[in-house]
Amino acid sequence: MATTTFYTHLSDILSFTCRLTQKVFKSGLSVLIWLEDAGKVNKLDHALWSFNATSFLPHEIWPHLQPLPVEGQWVLLSYGNDLPAIKNDWVVINLADVYWSEAPQRPERVLELVANDLDEVAMARQRFRTYKEAGFVIEHHDMRKEK
Repeated sequence: MATTTFYTHLSDILSFTCRLTQKVFKSGLSVLIWLEDAGKVNKLDHALWSFNATSFLPHEIWPHLQPLPVEGQWVLLSYGNDLPAIKNDWVVINLADVYWSEAPQRPERVLELVANDLDEVAMARQRFRTYKEAGFVIEHHDMRKEK
């Protein structure tokens, strides 16, 4: 069953994204990180190259209108208004105000990262309702408790 996990009240969303991506990738899964725009893709691209001096996290920017890589394990960064059809065994880390429940092929696992900003929290609440109505299992981690 499709599951969405919300990580809320993140104080450093860029750093958390890097750590979470590394954790998911090390578990053997491919990851698609979906962002708002090209500027945010470039910022995360730089952060993924530099966040940990002792390890390497291979990734690339994927123009989503190109075919999705078929073989191997991947970490891809992309953005856009039209959500792509991806294999359901990929994990999507969503950093944009989009609804993966409306994707042409719904992924089985969506990780929603939400900062402390009140506007972002309000948008995340709407995504929460939309995923729930679409039949996703919802999980929530309030990261204020993790400090």
